[in-house]
Amino acid sequence: MSYVLFSYEDGPPNLSPLYSDCEGPVLDTVKTYLCTILAKSPTLTSSHIQTITNGGVSVTLYYRGLDEYQVVCYVVSEHVALSPFYHELDRYTDTLISDHMDDPKPYLSKWYYMCIEYVLRVIDYFRDDLPSLLFIALSRNNISILAADPTSQIVRDTQLFISACSLKELMYNTSVVFESSEGADCLMVDFTTKAVHYESSTFCVEWARQIESDANPFTVRQVLEDRKITANEDMNIFRRLLHQAETDHYAFYQGYEFVARHSNGKVLFEMLTHESTVYSLDKLGSLLDVLQSFRLYKDSHPYTLGPRAS
Repeated sequence: MSYVLFSYEDGPPNLSPLYSDCEGPVLDTVKTYLCTILAKSPTLTSSHIQTITNGGVSVTLYYRGLDEYQVVCYVVSEHVALSPFYHELDRYTDTLISDHMDDPKPYLSKWYYMCIEYVLRVIDYFRDDLPSLLFIALSRNNISILAADPTSQIVRDTQLFISACSLKELMYNTSVVFESSEGADCLMVDFTTKAVHYESSTFCVEWARQIESDANPFTVRQVLEDRKITANEDMNIFRRLLHQAETDHYAFYQGYEFVARHSNGKVLFEMLTHESTVYSLDKLGSLLDVLQSFRLYKDSHPYTLGPRAS
């Protein structure tokens, strides 16, 4: 796990390491690869993750041009899945560009601790409350953070973790909003009492069990991504059934059955209700109101719709 910040000039690619903790063979491998890239395109305008091999050395690296004359790389072994951390690395590099270019070395040296290992710190910190934290991450776009020091490491780690689990970027291409006080539409993470003030779902309990004993941040991050994609697919099924229910009563009942039997049904219902409110989807909101009334009725009269006794 290493880094290198290169400078380069116009003309034939000529990379010079400004700051690096890479071993010689790894540095040569990364430099050779980037020279090949720069020979085809003189500027690196976006970030990439690539596994490369040269002279018997294989690594996976994230690289990104900082300006016309510098490129930063974060390097791990070839067997590591770095792609799930793409957004974390991008945001970390954004902060490098905006706040740390005067003295980048201390910041670069912490990239692995800040961008990768945070998942393990959050799991260790919350433990029994982990299912509730996962539930909050899935079911809300606005999260209230209460902390004596909102800039502390664990608060930053938790915000990264919630963003990694949230469906908001996947569904709406926007980021989670973190509030400093309790809002009407916010769920709360309270660091003053080390408590998550909400319930959970079977889906989130199973999710927590899947990651709580794993000491490998890369496999944990992949599980977060896989589960999030599964939740998004289920959300799309539920949304489609309710759209069909606008003209098909049977689709309405299918939607009820789907969410009632689903291990993550409460999250699906919460997310779609929030979506209907934020985007003023009146028809969807009305269907969800009727569905909620039907759910409450069924819960209180579980046998009402069953066969009559002869």
